[in-house]
Amino acid sequence: MVVFRIPEGSARVKVERADPKVYFQIYNLLSFRRDFGRWDKAESLYDPYTNTFPVGLLPRVKKFLNSKGYRVRVKDERVVEGVKLNSEWNPKYELRKYQKKAVKKALREKMGVLALPVGSGKTIVGLRIIHELDLSALIIVHTKELLYQWAEKVEDVLGIKAGIVGDNKWKEGPVTVAMIQTLLSRGTDKLENPYAVVLFDECHRTSAAEKFYQVGMSLSQVYRFGLSATPWRRLRGEEMKIEGVVGPVIYEVRAEDLIDEGFLARPRFEIIEYESKMPALADRYKELYEEAIMENEDRNRAIVEKAVELARAGHRVLVDVRRIDHGELLAKMLREKGINAEFLSSQSPNRWEILEKFKEGEVQVLVSTLLKEGVDIPEISAIILAGGGKSDIMTIQTIGRALRPKAGGEAVIVDVKDTDPLLFTHFLERQKALKQYYGRYYPD
Repeated sequence: MVVFRIPEGSARVKVERADPKVYFQIYNLLSFRRDFGRWDKAESLYDPYTNTFPVGLLPRVKKFLNSKGYRVRVKDERVVEGVKLNSEWNPKYELRKYQKKAVKKALREKMGVLALPVGSGKTIVGLRIIHELDLSALIIVHTKELLYQWAEKVEDVLGIKAGIVGDNKWKEGPVTVAMIQTLLSRGTDKLENPYAVVLFDECHRTSAAEKFYQVGMSLSQVYRFGLSATPWRRLRGEEMKIEGVVGPVIYEVRAEDLIDEGFLARPRFEIIEYESKMPALADRYKELYEEAIMENEDRNRAIVEKAVELARAGHRVLVDVRRIDHGELLAKMLREKGINAEFLSSQSPNRWEILEKFKEGEVQVLVSTLLKEGVDIPEISAIILAGGGKSDIMTIQTIGRALRPKAGGEAVIVDVKDTDPLLFTHFLERQKALKQYYGRYYPD
């Protein structure tokens, strides 16, 4: 018999009354290397000095020990804190069948990741969990756009004015939306309200796993959930830390199923191929990127021609880029072609005005470094991946902007096939991500 105890006010599980070799087995199970280098030192999320590990890894450890023939007993000493919300659900937000299943699963498991595609209504699922529990909640996001987007939804859906922590504000409410950067700099101990639920939006962001882990492990809520459109398929150190905070994936919906049911637009995939007169000569990636992508006249011209074609066919087009200089150049080229185009980045002083103009149709093409995660603009019907890169998560998040339901039911997804050997492998990685995510809707 192995006894696991979760102390009150803790986000860690203490191992008690176990065979000595069990401690070593758990240590090895929860170990990883940050990179794949030969001399990298292994790190473990099991602390041998306190005999504890993150609460989100409890299902993984329990399953492992059961497979080894050990019986496991869990003593959870935590109490659910928080205050009553008395929220009123807005009846216009009627839950779909898969959303109801996700909520039911979350309430039963009390922690875990809900993997729902972009455009499937993750926000509504998260708010429904809070409504069903009817207890105070903390929602953690990573951008200012998401901060205010969630706050608006809290008021619209639950009838509660949300507290805001972030963007130089610290005003809590029964439901508070907080930026992870602010909680890191000020400390979660500065939170005054007791929260029964903690909800992490876009929890798949492995690039920020260390910050996520630091904040998540400082919070001791029993009800702890992650929302993600792109759950991880590998278990590297970053993913293990995310799982340690919120638990494993407990419910998942595939994009192709939602396309079948008409909840997401049917995707049409296109590829831009171009001939470059001058091959890239740079050795380092930074210089290669500038030469072969940002400053490549043939590539940029091909992207602009495709954007013009889509805009004149009636599409509202997002051209996704990674660098500000590149975005400004493409927007300028589009305007020279007679297209009403605007560039949008986190540094744009009038970004809300630009977004409104795009939503209302005054702007035909939006070129942006910004709209990769969470920002809800259902008006987008076509997207061009002009920025290159190989991130599967960013690729799926970005094109998800164009997969909202639309009259006519089709969204156009355009990628750029680069000829440089390294950039070509990045193109193949992006296409592989699309194939895995969209299944039979991706053309063979």
